[in-house]
Amino acid sequence: MRFLLSNKMNTRKLIAILAALLVFVLLVTVVGVHLIFLNTDNSPNAFIGVDVGSGNATDVYNIADAVTGYANLIIMGSLQVTTNTTELTNVCDYLYQKGFYFIVYVGFAKEGVFPPQGPDPSFFQLAESRWGAKFLGAYMFDEAGGKQFDLPPNSPDRPAPSAENYSYAAISYVLDVESYLSAYRELYYGVPQMELFTSDYALYWYDYLSGYNVVFSELLEGQNDQLAISLDRGAAECQDKDWGAILTFGPTGGGSHFPAFENVTQFYNEMILAWQNDAKYIIVFDSPGADHPATTPYGVLTEDHLNAMKNFWNYAQEHKQAKLDPAQTAYVLPSDYGYRFSGPNDTVWGLFPADNLSSKIWDDTNNLLTNYGFKLDIVYETRTDSIPINLPYKTLIFWNGTTEDS
Repeated sequence: MRFLLSNKMNTRKLIAILAALLVFVLLVTVVGVHLIFLNTDNSPNAFIGVDVGSGNATDVYNIADAVTGYANLIIMGSLQVTTNTTELTNVCDYLYQKGFYFIVYVGFAKEGVFPPQGPDPSFFQLAESRWGAKFLGAYMFDEAGGKQFDLPPNSPDRPAPSAENYSYAAISYVLDVESYLSAYRELYYGVPQMELFTSDYALYWYDYLSGYNVVFSELLEGQNDQLAISLDRGAAECQDKDWGAILTFGPTGGGSHFPAFENVTQFYNEMILAWQNDAKYIIVFDSPGADHPATTPYGVLTEDHLNAMKNFWNYAQEHKQAKLDPAQTAYVLPSDYGYRFSGPNDTVWGLFPADNLSSKIWDDTNNLLTNYGFKLDIVYETRTDSIPINLPYKTLIFWNGTTEDS
């Protein structure tokens, strides 16, 4: 031994120290999941978890149990759970007892405007008093920007089904989404301050303008995920909002995403990419469908995926985020240019064909991402209708070729 105890006092001190260490180890084992990413106000720096997009309460319990210890967030995305207020309350009680933060999904009304597909109004009115800070808010609707491009022309479910020009399309989009969010959050549920979440794969800037507090950029097969992240993060940074990423791994288009996750290495690397880009939310979308039926008690997630999530959790502990946007440079798009960013000939707002700027903006974006990587944000020079916005970057590279340095 390196030292000897000279008396009983030293022995008692050693026993006390060992007991304290044992208690500490037990606390870390039991509640360490809640302590890893804490700010000074005890809120997490980052939320890592699963969106349970289908199934019943038992499915939520199974997944929550499976990721306990290396996740701190569960999104109840299944209408089977969220439309049953009694069952949803029991699920939230369970998650609360296990220390999870949670978000509840609300969908459009089946017909008309009211009622939305979600819990009874009393649920959200009592959520804060029942669960406190563990209840984060409502995930309200889904992929408004994607619907703008992928639904048929003149579809009434498009936020902006028609427009005379780009500015009119931008204003129509924002007013339409904002009106639904306000109607549900303020009129139906009576909770005007409740945080609102969604995910999307286009038009992040305009989702935030419409009233969302957090938008998850969808990380999909066959796309440039850094491009999606730079668009989402830039929109959040300029509008003083938070952002996140959600792993969906499926083709874009009309809600046809299925989380196959065949490549576990890619699955892990996508989480790392989001973390390195300073995402506050990193979510795995777990929703079996007709093309990808559930194969385990955890939906489409296997033990390999759960191990990858655990490895990522450990990575996140060892590689802290700066909690600052790593981008000092921004590529600035023209006002109200609702470009999809999936190719050089994309439509604008899903309403207008590619114009003489489309291929240039596409090339500029890819070249800048090659040069700057995750240190580039993509933003707009105005909010909508030429309303200026603060762009907090050292270098601004504009769509028209000009550059400004602060």
